[in-house]
Amino acid sequence: MQSANLFGIQRSVRGPWRRYIDRLVEYRPALHAYCRRLTGNLWDGEDLVQDTIVRVFSLLDKTDARLENPKAYLIRTATNLWIDRVRRSAREQAVMALAQAEPASAPTPETIDVRPAAQQLFQALHAQERAAILMKEVFELSLEETAALLHTTVGAVKSALSRARGRLDGRKPPAGFDPPSKAIVEQFMRALRDQDMNALQSLCATHVSAELIGGVELDSFDKARTVFKHAHMVMPKVGFGEHPRWEVAEYEEEPIVVGFRTLDGVEGLNEIHRLEAADGLIVRVRTYCFSPETLAVMAEVLRCPALRRPYRSPTMGEFIMAMVGLRRFPPGLSRPSR
Repeated sequence: MQSANLFGIQRSVRGPWRRYIDRLVEYRPALHAYCRRLTGNLWDGEDLVQDTIVRVFSLLDKTDARLENPKAYLIRTATNLWIDRVRRSAREQAVMALAQAEPASAPTPETIDVRPAAQQLFQALHAQERAAILMKEVFELSLEETAALLHTTVGAVKSALSRARGRLDGRKPPAGFDPPSKAIVEQFMRALRDQDMNALQSLCATHVSAELIGGVELDSFDKARTVFKHAHMVMPKVGFGEHPRWEVAEYEEEPIVVGFRTLDGVEGLNEIHRLEAADGLIVRVRTYCFSPETLAVMAEVLRCPALRRPYRSPTMGEFIMAMVGLRRFPPGLSRPSR
């Protein structure tokens, strides 16, 4: 099947997807807070939000039942995705433990002790225990509501809560990858600031992945070039504030690039760039500009306002209406928040 036929529905999907994203706005802050606490860190939390949104969208046409409680459905989906992810990681850890065992010891699955790897993986709490304690103590759901969301019994929830409270020790799970050197992050920041495409290209692998979290993902520098150029675009009427500038910051021992703009007379955090490097070259750039909750968390760390960014890019119609002054994009989300 030719790709033109395979993706022939692409244009028809865009409208429903944008309407879906817009209707999720009221549920996103609670979902983000839940996912951030469930995963234990900001970046994995945002990833889980995005995975949950895509999963729910993919399931909408598979059920005729009316979804009466969207918030509960989103939280349950996020929980199931996270538990599945932890289970997969646990199996991978077990396989690695078996592979690294001494051949002379003739290990078997029954004799290999993988508890140290599991303890490091779970970072004090099993995924279902973490979900239970968040639902009960952070979101103040009843035991019955928590049991329903986790597809288990009230007794099982009580047991999970008891185990979780006994094992909590305040440790924070790591981001899960080796951070790039501060030197390469600073070089990226300067090249972005100076609009030096040649310098950016020399820093990046040929097939660098450039991802706007919640938006497009590109798989080469030639395709990503437009994204890097748009970093300097100034259009206040559609939310692209004036006087863009960048600096290097550090969050949980990871150097990152943070971008600022001035909108409605207030300078605020506009975007975050996270880099992954291998063999001295940048292999992945992850840009958080359609992630207002993540920007708000980082703004608190930096002690500055955050520009209230949208969850998606404007359609051509929205762009034109904003440019001629008929409506700002997105309505009500352009003023900075502290």
